[in-house]
Formats: sequence, C-alpha cells, structure tokens
Amino acid sequence: MSHKSFRTILTAVLVLTLTQTACGLFTPQPKPSAADIEREEQAVYAFFVNDAMGPAVILQDTDTNINSDDPQETVDYVKSGLKSISNDTLDSYMDRNAQPGQLSPDMDLGAEYVLLSSDELSTIFNQSDGWDIFHQNYSVAGYKVFSRVGFNRTLDQALIYVGQMVGPLMGAGYYYLLEKENGEWIMKEQIMVWIS
Repeated sequence: MSHKSFRTILTAVLVLTLTQTACGLFTPQPKPSAADIEREEQAVYAFFVNDAMGPAVILQDTDTNINSDDPQETVDYVKSGLKSISNDTLDSYMDRNAQPGQLSPDMDLGAEYVLLSSDELSTIFNQSDGWDIFHQNYSVAGYKVFSRVGFNRTLDQALIYVGQMVGPLMGAGYYYLLEKENGEWIMKEQIMVWIS
C-alpha cells in the first residue's frame, strides 16, 4: 500500500470518527420518564429516613425554603454554597417546587414512616404542651420536612431541601446535593439555610 493511499484511508477513518463523535455530542439526551423520576425521588428521601428510633415522622406537605418574593436569591444562595451543582439540577429543583406539593403515603422508603398533614401538626402545636404531646405520640426525634427533588437529565445528581424539627428552638434546614455512585445516592455537599 502506498503512503498516499494509507494517508487517504487514515484521513477518511479520522473524519468518520469525528463525525460520529460530534453527532453523539449534539444528540439530545432522552428525557427521564415520570416513573424513573419518582423512583429516584423516593430513593433520595430514603437516604434521609433512619428507622433507628422508630418510624420517621415526615410532614406530608412539601416545603422548599425558596424565597417567594425573590426566587433568584435562593438560586444564588444555592449556587454559592453547592459548588458542584449543575444548572440542570438547580433548574429542575426550581421547576418541581414552583407549586406546593404533597408526599404520597405509598412511597417505598425502605423504613417505616408516618406522614402528618399540616392540619394535624397545627392541632398538636396549638396546645401549650405541643412538643410533649408530639414526642409521646410520635417520636423523640421530631419530624422532617422534604422538598420535591430536583435532578439532572441523567438522574445522577439531586438537590433536596430537608428541614428537621426536634423540639422548641431545636431544628435546622439544609439544601443537600447528592450524587449517584455505583447505584447508591451519596451526599456530596450541603449548605445550611436556617437554624434555631
């Protein structure tokens, strides 16, 4: 084979390879199905549910801690504290939390849990000994509040807000950034939103 023929074949192979690579880069990723998103959302919730102290108590109504007067303030705060977050994940979080939501009683979290409505919680805490009543009837570990989970397109990065209330002036809220590695969600970064 002549040097010129070899160079022509090599050039053709290189052009073909670059064309295939470029097509792959510009082909949009398929959008995850609603079932895939729901399954991953429950897996993220499960990450925060620990049954060591009995059933977890979770507020059924979701909360986001998004500043409704200035959502961009929340976006800027999250970006400043969670350096690895993708725009995709943050956009998804903001979209999925644009409206109030409720958690389903049918979630599979891999542990026992109790969902309390806002009305049930208000009834308990409208009493002077509300925390005592809560601790006697539910859990000494208090209760959690979850947002909906924002994901990137490949469902391997997740953003969630979690609030934990344990007693009067005993609680905190965080944004957590998780990533999926070897099929498991692991925490990558967190930023505190409030503490009492």
